[in-house]
Amino acid sequence: MRILYKAIFLYTLIVLTSCGGSDKFILNGELINKDEKNIYAVFDDPIAKIDTISLKEGKFEYSFIPDTITLIRLVNDSGLYVPIFADKGWKVNFNGSFSMPEISGNGPNKELQDFRKSISNKDSADIISAAKDFILTNRESYASAYLFNQYFIQRPNPDMSELDEIITQMDGHIKDCRIVDIIQKTLSENKDKKTEYINYFSCRNSKGEYVSWSSKNEQYTLINIWASWDEQSNTVRDSLYSEIKSLPKEDFRVLNISIDFDKNEWKRYCKEENEQWIETCDFEGWQNTIVKQMNVSRLPYNILVTKNRKIITSNIYGKELTEKVKNLIQENKKKK
Repeated sequence: MRILYKAIFLYTLIVLTSCGGSDKFILNGELINKDEKNIYAVFDDPIAKIDTISLKEGKFEYSFIPDTITLIRLVNDSGLYVPIFADKGWKVNFNGSFSMPEISGNGPNKELQDFRKSISNKDSADIISAAKDFILTNRESYASAYLFNQYFIQRPNPDMSELDEIITQMDGHIKDCRIVDIIQKTLSENKDKKTEYINYFSCRNSKGEYVSWSSKNEQYTLINIWASWDEQSNTVRDSLYSEIKSLPKEDFRVLNISIDFDKNEWKRYCKEENEQWIETCDFEGWQNTIVKQMNVSRLPYNILVTKNRKIITSNIYGKELTEKVKNLIQENKKKK
C-alpha cells in the first residue's frame, strides 16, 4: 500500500511540475556585444509594463506566464528593438545583435525572422509591398497583425480604404487582436475621421529609464510636444508646469515629448520630473512615432487623451485646459 501511495504521490508531483512548466514562456539569448549590461522587455498590450533583463557576458534568460499570446519588444540602451511573440509553453532563442537579430522558436517568431531577412536589401516602397503580400499570404499568423500595425497603421495619414481592404481578408482570430480591433472600430464609426486613438509607443525619460505613456493609471494624459530650440513651446511649458499643480496627480499628468536631436540641449531645458510631469525624448526629431502619426508640423502641439489612448482634443492651453480636465474628472466621478 505504501508503494502504491508513493507511486501516486510521485505521479501527481510529475504532473503538477509538468503542468506548471508548460505555462511558462522562456526566452534565451546571447548578444554579440558583451559590453551591454541590461536590455528591456517592453509590454504594450494587453498590459503596459517594462521589465529590466540583466545580461552576463551577453547572455540572458527571461521568462513569465502569459495570459494570452503577447507581443513584447526587446529594447537596448541605444533604442533599437526586436519584437518577440510569447505564449504559454513557448521557447524562443535570440542570438546576434539588435540590428541583425537571429530569432528562432515557437509561434510566429520564425515567420517574422524570415520576413526580416527577405527585406534586408529592399527600399521602403518594396518593403511595404512585401509586408502586404506577407499579410495576405499568412492570414492566420500573428506576425501579420504586427506587420499590419508596423507598416500600415503607424504612418502619417494611413490610407483607411487600404486598411479596410487588408482587414477584410484577415483570419477571424487575427482581427480580434487589440490593435486590429481598434482600427476596425474606427473604420466602422466614420471612415472619413482622423484616427481616434494614438498608437502604442514607449520612450525614455531624462534618467534613461524606459517608460510607457500608459504604464500609469491616470485617467487623462496631456502629451505635450516641444523642442528646446522653439521659444514658444518653452513659454507654453513654463505656464503648463505651474498650471498642473491645480489638478490632481491621480487623475492627470503631462507626458512631454521633445523632438530634439541634441541630448545635452534637451537635458538643459528639462524640468524636474515627478509623478505628474515626465520628460522624454527619442532624438528622432520630426520622425518621432506620435509626431508622424498625428502629422504634427508645428510647435507647440499637444494632445489630451484618456488612459485607453483615445484622443479627446488637441492644442488646448491655459485656463481652457485646466477647466476641461476638471470637468472630465468630475464627469468621470459621477459615473462611478
